[in-house]
Amino acid sequence: MNNNWGTQSFFIIAGYTYRKVSRKENEMELNEKIKDYWEGEADVYSRGIQEELNGPARQAWKELIGEYLPAERNLKILDVGTGPGFFPIILGEEGHQVIGIDITENMIACAKENVKQWGQQAQLLTMDCQNLKFEDESFDAILCRNITWTLDDPKRAYREWFRVLKPGGSLLVFDACWYLHLFDESLGQKYKEREEQIRRKYGRGIHAHADEEKGRVLSKRLYLSDKLRPQWDLDCLLKLGFSKVFAQRDITDRVWDELGRELNGLTPEFLVGAQK
Repeated sequence: MNNNWGTQSFFIIAGYTYRKVSRKENEMELNEKIKDYWEGEADVYSRGIQEELNGPARQAWKELIGEYLPAERNLKILDVGTGPGFFPIILGEEGHQVIGIDITENMIACAKENVKQWGQQAQLLTMDCQNLKFEDESFDAILCRNITWTLDDPKRAYREWFRVLKPGGSLLVFDACWYLHLFDESLGQKYKEREEQIRRKYGRGIHAHADEEKGRVLSKRLYLSDKLRPQWDLDCLLKLGFSKVFAQRDITDRVWDELGRELNGLTPEFLVGAQK
């Protein structure tokens, strides 16, 4: 009998047949869940960057990024996990050539609308940042904001980014330990108390996601959620061959407004930088 199961592995318990799921299949399933989740968050995040573009965060991010990039204009920059297009807009205003990628079609659709609305031009592509479709040594700089924590395989992503970065090029990673409180009992208690305060005051949770519970469940499965960062990132980037790595462990006061600091004070934004 031809069951068309190929090389798949099966086992039988109490008369029921089960298929053994490989590690690769688990990774593919998780990546699809991540993609599906962020497809539903595009509108929420698009509204968020509109607030940033109309407020002091716009200039604050320009100044911070400018401290770590070469002074010349027209750098070729890859914005990984561009979301609704914040970096392509502000870096386009500074005269750079920006390519923004995101794994979610809805985020890219929002990014195209926002970039056009703000009078900028950028190449915006749907692409998995762990499997880039660019030639080696294509970019002067690579930037990302709040994306590495969402990846199912951040080591592979960093390896890919190293590959497409030109020699001497810069990598700037902005992120936070957003869900470490799920694994740290002391931090978890502080987080619970802070969230109760936020709900009483603002009628919302700390993270303004479209589906908070779905995000919480998914975040428990993500590779970086229980890691102590930015130390993990520094170690990883050194092993990959970057010639110089550095970190600022808290850039909160540089880029967040008063509300952002109140909401996310327990998970400060950090910067990890590296040079190839």
